[in-house]
Amino acid sequence: MAYRFGPVVAGVDGSEHSLGALRWAAEQAHRYTRTLLALSVLPESPSPPSGPSRDRDVAAEAAAEARRWRVGVAAVAATEVGRPVAVLRRHAGDARLLVVADRGAGGRALGSVSAALGVRADCPVLIVHDARRWAAPDAVLPRRGPVVVGYDGSASARRALRVAFEEAAGRGSRLVIVRVWHHPDLWRPGRPRCRDLTAHEAAVRGGLHEAVAPWRARFPHVDVEVRSEPGEAADALTVVSQWAALMVLGTRCPDDAGQPATPSVMRRVLERAACPVLVAHSPPGGPGFR
Repeated sequence: MAYRFGPVVAGVDGSEHSLGALRWAAEQAHRYTRTLLALSVLPESPSPPSGPSRDRDVAAEAAAEARRWRVGVAAVAATEVGRPVAVLRRHAGDARLLVVADRGAGGRALGSVSAALGVRADCPVLIVHDARRWAAPDAVLPRRGPVVVGYDGSASARRALRVAFEEAAGRGSRLVIVRVWHHPDLWRPGRPRCRDLTAHEAAVRGGLHEAVAPWRARFPHVDVEVRSEPGEAADALTVVSQWAALMVLGTRCPDDAGQPATPSVMRRVLERAACPVLVAHSPPGGPGFR
């Protein structure tokens, strides 16, 4: 299965960004009838915490806010001491989904916690960009936009494809599957003229339809659009994120062949995406989502 039957875990730190991400977590917990765990991590240092979490039970406040935001959600709170990445990864081992903002109380875009969890975790990780957009009491989460998934034929992309179909089915959303392709004869500035690449594009699209066919049969009620886009993958997917409600990406896992030697497309998209990004991690020792 692509998802476990465990809780949705939301990392909270008292910031507006973590509050906005918490609301996405509450929505996911409500949609899939899962417990929501609001998890706050205190530093191991004996000095008192500084910033928004000082003298507050951040986790209890977050759980109460989740219950107000989405009535009926079973939200519980926990506070632990340690390194945030290590604690959240430990909870990911039993979670259905892990939800974090792309930045925390420090305010740095794609902070160290979200960046580390995007690279490695034992369950899917939802990273909510500019999450403070949804921190206001009257904020409304996007419900009508499409779910978009990037696909390149790799094992990680096959995991992402399954998660994307499940997300689109659960939301009642259209699913857009994007295959970005490159060719040495693609036109670039400085070239006098371009070549006809119709046959190559048709081959790419045909292979994509073939890969998607089993999932279309399994999820016949999902409205699917298949798109092939020429260019560089990270740039093309970043543009796509501007009109998507949610983007699903795969990431290389330790048991995948062909580990990339350069920063992955997933990491570069995470740094720039306009919409929340769901990273389809594989559970350890599992068969993957093929």
